[in-house]
Amino acid sequence: MIACEGRCCRIAGAVTVDSVGSLLRELQPHLAQQVDTLDFSGVEAADSAALALIFSAMRQVRQSGRSLNCTGMPASFITLAELYGVAELLPA
Repeated sequence: MIACEGRCCRIAGAVTVDSVGSLLRELQPHLAQQVDTLDFSGVEAADSAALALIFSAMRQVRQSGRSLNCTGMPASFITLAELYGVAELLPA
C-alpha cells in the first residue's frame, strides 16, 4: 500500500517480489509529480525486490533532475544492500 501526501509517499505492508510490480506502478505517477521522499517505516516484510523498487524510483526521479530521499528503512533493507554490495548507493 502506498499513501502519498505532498512530496512524500509512505509505503506499508510487504515489499516483495510478489508485490513490487504493483507498488512500482502505483508509485510512478507520484514520482512524476515531484514526490522526492519515500517513507518505508510501514514496511512489514521485504526481500531483494525492495532494493529494485528503490533503485527504480531513484532512476525515475533523477531523470527529472531531482534526488530521492528514503526514510524509515528497515534494517533488513540495509542488510540486503550490504549483501548485494550496493549499500553505498542507497539514498539517505
